[in-house]
Amino acid sequence: MTADKKAEQERAALWAAVNAERDRRIAAGNTFTIAGYGDIPITGTVRDQIVLDALRSKARDLQDSGVTDPVMTLRGADNVTHSLTPEQMVALVDAGMAWIEAVMAVSWAMKDGVGDFTDGIPADFAADRYWP
Repeated sequence: MTADKKAEQERAALWAAVNAERDRRIAAGNTFTIAGYGDIPITGTVRDQIVLDALRSKARDLQDSGVTDPVMTLRGADNVTHSLTPEQMVALVDAGMAWIEAVMAVSWAMKDGVGDFTDGIPADFAADRYWP
C-alpha cells in the first residue's frame, strides 16, 4: 500500500469517527429553555427531527389561526409530557434545529481544518469543549 493510500484511509477513518461523534451528540439531544415555560430536553434522532418538524408546521398553522393556548403536546426526553403554546413549540423546534446546525458546523470545521481547527482534527475531538 502506498503512503498516499494509507494516509487517505486514515483520514477517511478519522472523518467517519468525527461523523459518528456528531451523530451521537445529535441523537442524544439537548435541553432548551423556552420562554414562559422552562427547560425541555429533546432528542434528535432522525425520527425525532421528522416529528418535531411536523409539530412546528402544525404550530405555525395554529399561530396563523390565532391560537395562543397551550394546545400542543410533546413528550420530551425526560419522559414528561409538555403542553406548549404554538409559539413555544415553534421556539423549541427552532432552537433545536439551530443547535443541530451548530453541531454539524463543528464537525465540518474539524474536517475542513478551519476556525478553531486550523491544526486539524484534535486527537480528543470527542471532548465536550469542542461541541455546543
